Amino acid sequence: MRVFVLGSGSSGNALVVESAGTRVLIEAGIGPKLVAARLAELGLDLGAGELHGIFASHQHGDHFGHAGKLAVAFSAPLFLHPGLDAPGVEAPDVLDVRRCEVRRYEIGRAVRVGGLTITTVQVPHDAAQIALRVDDGTHALGIATDVGRVTPGLVALLGECDAALVEANHCSEMLAFSEYPDVVKRRIGGGWGHLSNAQTAELAARLVGSRLARLWLGHLSRSNNTPARALETVAARARRIDVEVLPPSSPLELAVHTTKPHQLGLPF
Repeated sequence: MRVFVLGSGSSGNALVVESAGTRVLIEAGIGPKLVAARLAELGLDLGAGELHGIFASHQHGDHFGHAGKLAVAFSAPLFLHPGLDAPGVEAPDVLDVRRCEVRRYEIGRAVRVGGLTITTVQVPHDAAQIALRVDDGTHALGIATDVGRVTPGLVALLGECDAALVEANHCSEMLAFSEYPDVVKRRIGGGWGHLSNAQTAELAARLVGSRLARLWLGHLSRSNNTPARALETVAARARRIDVEVLPPSSPLELAVHTTKPHQLGLPF
């Protein structure tokens, strides 16, 4: 399974997962021209019909803002879970169903796209937010960003993945002393905002002994976090899980490998 990370952060999120003759775009926070340009940097040139589906975690613009345009540009079906196109969404172009194919699905029910199966769970955020698992029958990748707090469902989903891209959005100390207005600080650090480094470390600790062998940290705040802080905090609790911080905008190709054998962690 190959993963082409095209953007991770408030400036726009997007990644392409390719395996089993199928390609899906997860997140639609950057436009078609930029998607094509960043894919070309990684040696992948996609034409119309060569992208087989588009999924977004929620309706905020950095995840969903270009969904309709991408669906039209790549002649790809747009998969929507409940609440994703509710009134007030930040991507009005997606509502023009005359120009793109829309397929609706229920959270928690597996969706088959070619050789890939996409499974979702709902997670806390101030939008209709999901985390996703993409499975080709041999390898599985998890994606979880914009998560207010760790939940049992999220742990279970990621524990059945070989690798996962998870947010480590902010350092709580940096956020507390930042110049952000208090209302924004409460939104980010509350249970419906984003995971802090410490919360992502808690998540990593709960995944020790599971199938998960690699954790990529993304969606880092440029104002309230640093790669070094995120890596140090999470890696300290991620025993036997490899941890790496992703760049915010530079395109990057990653590979998901079969998990090495592991022994379940026991509570003693």
